[in-house]
Amino acid sequence: MILLENPGFRRLWISSFFSDIMIVVYVMCSGLLVLEITDSAFWVGAVFGFNGAALTICASIGGLLADRFYGRRHTLVAVAILIDMAVVLFIAILIAVNNILLWHVILAAVFSAVALAIRIPARNALTLDLVGKKRLINATAINLVSWQITAIGAPLLAGSIIVKYGMSWAYFLMAISTGFAFLSALTVNSSHISVPVSDKLVNTGSFRIIVDGFKYVFAAPAVRSLILLAIVAESFVWSHESILAVMATKVLNVDAFGYASLLSVGAVGAVCSLIFISFSKQATARGLFLALTLGLFAISLLLFSFSPWFPVSLILIAIAYAFAMGYETIISALLQLVVPDEMRGRVLSFQTSSWGFTGLAGLFMGAIAGAFSASVAIGAGAIVVLVYLVINFRQLLKLDIFAEKRE
Repeated sequence: MILLENPGFRRLWISSFFSDIMIVVYVMCSGLLVLEITDSAFWVGAVFGFNGAALTICASIGGLLADRFYGRRHTLVAVAILIDMAVVLFIAILIAVNNILLWHVILAAVFSAVALAIRIPARNALTLDLVGKKRLINATAINLVSWQITAIGAPLLAGSIIVKYGMSWAYFLMAISTGFAFLSALTVNSSHISVPVSDKLVNTGSFRIIVDGFKYVFAAPAVRSLILLAIVAESFVWSHESILAVMATKVLNVDAFGYASLLSVGAVGAVCSLIFISFSKQATARGLFLALTLGLFAISLLLFSFSPWFPVSLILIAIAYAFAMGYETIISALLQLVVPDEMRGRVLSFQTSSWGFTGLAGLFMGAIAGAFSASVAIGAGAIVVLVYLVINFRQLLKLDIFAEKRE
């Protein structure tokens, strides 16, 4: 197994594991905290919107840093983790002294997005540096396993802590987790990786590097198709995350632990899918696999939106996330396989930027949920994605041709 064979990747994975605990708990607690402060579905979505806007704006800077500091990507990961630690400690202390306000949560959401914009392009580009192209899909699946393993246990732990001890202690848990992530990131040494790419960028201005990245993405058909697909998926199916707390409490009528159970059971389905992918051979029809898994994710989420029964909803969210991980694994790998090394960090920053649309979509998802219901908002988003896939199905099947040219 690649985790046992590659010590550099193993240390990076451990750092990601503890960072993912922080992110999973942060997303869960942020929605509950805003509901507690405002009792408004709109503001739950709006806070995610501020986070998404900051992520979308700052992601290109993260890509620039990942390409310019080619041999120090592990340092960028560590710096981003320190920002996360400061954010969660700030919120934990304010809650503990009973002085938390909505603008504090919004400010934290913005700085959390800045940290993510730095960490993810550096982490993903470093993954390929450490494992190589032949094992990239397996390594990408293992990285996603980290996320989903934490998503099984961390919400249940955090939900129990919130019920028994209060919200502030969940944020202190995040701070401890980021401390371990930071220490592990410091042990990853990427300075041995050859740096011909960074030599090309030494005498190039930062603005020019970012502009060249934009030009490449819009000029390369395969990259353009993948980024557009990512934006649509993040805006209309993954955006359900921004109002899942509303769906749990207002539609399914469960408490914080019930909401945590939704997240955890969904993660169980995701982990089962990722374990299968991580041990599988590289798929040849990756474009077809990408379209089918995203389509099945959308259909499962549509059925989830119709369900008023909590046990049925648990099963449907597990199925939905299982298909979602197939989509996420392939799109992350393809984005690295179809681009030249000197563009990798900047192209990956576009993928990170697309994640910001999940938060931005929280603005209209929260508005729809407030005007109608969370069920209507989630179901409408799934239908939009299905229509997009039907229209662009043939174009997605051509992605394998571009990947084979690079390999």
